[in-house]
Amino acid sequence: MVTKKTIIAISLVVLFLINIVAAAFIFIDIQVLAFPQTTLQVDVIEINTDEIIIHHTLKLYNPNSFEMILKDFQIVATTTEGEEVANITIEGGSIPGQTHRNYTANDQIVMKGNLSGLLSSTVTGVIGLNIFGLIQKTIPLEMTVLISLKEALSKIEVPGITIRAEFGNITRKAVNLTTAIEVSNQNPFSMSVNNFLVNITTETGEDVGKFNLPGAQIPAESSVTVHGTGSVFIRALNAKKLLIDLHADAGAHVAGVNKSLPISAKVEITIPNLEEFVPPDKPLELSLDIDLYRTRGGLKGNMTLEVLNPTKIPFIASDLVVMYYGVKNNQKYLVAEGPFGSGELVPESTTYFHGEMILSYSKLINFSGKGFLPDKVFAQLRTKISLPDVNIFIPVAIGSYIDIHLLRPNQ
Repeated sequence: MVTKKTIIAISLVVLFLINIVAAAFIFIDIQVLAFPQTTLQVDVIEINTDEIIIHHTLKLYNPNSFEMILKDFQIVATTTEGEEVANITIEGGSIPGQTHRNYTANDQIVMKGNLSGLLSSTVTGVIGLNIFGLIQKTIPLEMTVLISLKEALSKIEVPGITIRAEFGNITRKAVNLTTAIEVSNQNPFSMSVNNFLVNITTETGEDVGKFNLPGAQIPAESSVTVHGTGSVFIRALNAKKLLIDLHADAGAHVAGVNKSLPISAKVEITIPNLEEFVPPDKPLELSLDIDLYRTRGGLKGNMTLEVLNPTKIPFIASDLVVMYYGVKNNQKYLVAEGPFGSGELVPESTTYFHGEMILSYSKLINFSGKGFLPDKVFAQLRTKISLPDVNIFIPVAIGSYIDIHLLRPNQ
């Protein structure tokens, strides 16, 4: 008959043998336990005015034939100065044998230090072997990934620039120029544009003007227009074309740090026609008065040219001359010239020119047709209107008939 003591003894022996066998299996499994393949990927997915958003992806693969568990997983991000800027807890779980599992997490990092260095993202946790629902073996996991925030900041888009320029009033030495510069900011944070410098050159590279523009603040994903005024030398109108070369500094306050980028743009300006500077409702008014009287061998004339310049433009009238033609049988023939010289047409004022001429009888006489004198004398004023130091000019010619029968006697 089996006693109670015998049963207890046999049970203890069986349990002891089971423990020995289980321990042997556990020992064998522990010896063949393979470390999971682990990859930590860190990406900067957004940079705005006050913060950086970091995306972490932890990829794990369990190469073993048995289930593994993960717990106490954390990702800690620090700057090169050791400042902790992110602390992310990742929910653990189990990974069946020979399967993959990914864990992702985002965090917003408010940066106060220097972003030119590296950001260290370190993942720590515990990986264990699960047998009979119990953790029999654990392995600590630690992995660090470095990411260059300087590289991320280098992806900031440079603001786009569009330049429009128009000529304005003309002075004695320069032509006023107005500009409208549109600056667009495609970034998700505001930017500033400062230290505008505009150089204006001809097609040959000659500097003919420059001016500075005020700075501007461009909100995120928007555009602003900066207006500026300046001038170019009057001789710039001699050029075939003018080139505007713009340089500026674009600044951004990104994640608590100031970032500066140089920007530049070029635009070509078409030289306008001189006629465009004369307002259609304010034409130049020219009036020629000739005081003729008899003199020895012909007629002498004192000439007065009156020019009203209602514009603000200091035009130059050059090669002023009155050509006198005899008219007989509707045919003209040259009989005299009366020069005035050249001079400035004073802006918003009347300018007077004086000159003399002689109509020689020997040149007036024409025997074609009836009589020997011309029927009339035709006086034509000719000149070239231009700007100081400018080779572009407008030819002008006006004329009137003089009835020789109205000549007053010599006094």
